[in-house]
Amino acid sequence: SQSALGSAIERLSSGLRINSAKDDAAGQAIANRFTANVKGLTQAARNANDGISIAQTTEGALNEINNNLQRIRELTVQASNGTNSASDIDSIQQEVNQRLEEINRIADQTDFNGIKVLKSKTDDVTLSIQVGAKDNETIDIKIAANQSWNQYDALGTVPSGTVNGEARKVAALGFDVLSATASTADVEAISFDAAVATAEAKHSGAATSVVNQYGDATNPQYAVVVTDGGVDTAYALTFDKDGKATLGEELGAVATQAAAASTTAITNASTGITVAGGAADALSKLDDAMKSVDEQRSSLGAIQNRFESTVANLNNTITNLSAARSRIEDSDYATEVSNMTKNQILQQ
Repeated sequence: SQSALGSAIERLSSGLRINSAKDDAAGQAIANRFTANVKGLTQAARNANDGISIAQTTEGALNEINNNLQRIRELTVQASNGTNSASDIDSIQQEVNQRLEEINRIADQTDFNGIKVLKSKTDDVTLSIQVGAKDNETIDIKIAANQSWNQYDALGTVPSGTVNGEARKVAALGFDVLSATASTADVEAISFDAAVATAEAKHSGAATSVVNQYGDATNPQYAVVVTDGGVDTAYALTFDKDGKATLGEELGAVATQAAAASTTAITNASTGITVAGGAADALSKLDDAMKSVDEQRSSLGAIQNRFESTVANLNNTITNLSAARSRIEDSDYATEVSNMTKNQILQQ
């Protein structure tokens, strides 16, 4: 009766029917597994809430990127109006450039707990969120590469070459060559202007003009001029998906270098807002960029809804497992009071 009385008092004091393995060996093991699951699922619910937070943070940044893209598109439509003066176009270009820089800044600096969620330019990013108490019970948040969000702005780096023995930089930005026209006229004081290079150079000898998609042979909007009297070799100027300019395959024995010539800043070719033909292309690329952002936002919105459902299910599971564990290990207060009273009487 002394042992039984001590056991009853211990159960009443702790509130537990199982205080050691000797009280119920199998029950203790089962309750311990339930405890591990409950603790794991409780942390998993917190993880899922963190997943909601990072998705909300990323989606909020994408919303602001979308606002900038919308404004750039509006400006592009405005710029394609033939009534704009050169100063009007310059003013529009300045805002476009600033908003493009802001898109890059948002993508580079959006941070959640030290994770740059939008920084990857070329590779998709996958964040695995543990939402269960066992291995491989995860939900992945996929954040697409953001290269396409500003792919229409192909400034890139500037390669260099030699004209008449003198080093020159190529300052051409993202246009397609449609035709090449030979000429015997000398070219004097050809200037080219770009966001990344500005220079003036005097060229002599035979010249060749290469017309891009925004002009024609009679009145080219933008032209590439190659010189050096047909002594050396010209190279094609190409851009990779990262917007970097490189000198490529030989075009023929006509010259050594290409320099973009334009009456306005060549940076306008990248968005096309000063050229009627280019504006339509820019609008198409802007639409593609907004489509990419919309797809990413939709994905993040869907994953937020999924996480909310996951949290609700986890909380429900935690409640049920806790109740099951309680039925196994918790003491029955009425029963233990009765046992204690009985054993106290027996000891008298």
